[in-house]
Amino acid sequence: MRVAVIDDESIFRMQLKMMVEKLSDSKAIPLEVEEFANGPDFIEALKERRYDIVFMDIYMPDMDGIETSRKLRELTERTFLIFMTASEGHYPDAFSLHAFDYVTKPFNMDRIDQVLTEIIEHTPMDETFIKLTTGSIDERVYLKDIISVTTDGHYLEINKCDEPAIRVRLTSGEFLEMTGTDKRFLMINRGIIVNMDFIDHVDGGDVYMDDKNIYPISARKIAEISQQIKDYQFSTR
Repeated sequence: MRVAVIDDESIFRMQLKMMVEKLSDSKAIPLEVEEFANGPDFIEALKERRYDIVFMDIYMPDMDGIETSRKLRELTERTFLIFMTASEGHYPDAFSLHAFDYVTKPFNMDRIDQVLTEIIEHTPMDETFIKLTTGSIDERVYLKDIISVTTDGHYLEINKCDEPAIRVRLTSGEFLEMTGTDKRFLMINRGIIVNMDFIDHVDGGDVYMDDKNIYPISARKIAEISQQIKDYQFSTR
């Protein structure tokens, strides 16, 4: 899981990074931590990669944590957002931005451990994968990393988060057979399969994904597929 720490004070960034990395080792859970000294640098990084957990300081110059979090939420609702501050006067803002939690400075290991444990309980580590042949190489692809699958002639283009897309000689039906009973994958149109964990929103007959791709829903099934997406998102809240 990728963690971002945004704070204009280096001492707090360093302290929290050390705590998260220590807990990562003790829990045997891979947590990769990146530090940002301000909101604009963090928002710029979001153009290239996604973060599972974000620790956001509220009081920062130029762009404070509330404004930075609003820009984050414009891009994704899937990130666990934890506000950090020395005071407790921003609960309404935290609630409106769907913050997962709120921690006060100075940090202590027990509190950070509590927050991370609750997040991990909400996000079980998904190690399910399929093996795909690209050229002469067998590649292990984790289902949690697949954003969408589209048909291109006799091939499928598999779009993955933070990695280049891969092309494999498969049909959409064969891909769905490989994923078995995994409910995340939904065929929304002929030759278009999406991972519902990466859906940002549905507007009319189009599905908007977290990676900014937009896919059309089959005209005859807009109501049915839109409801399936709503049901899935409700069940995973």
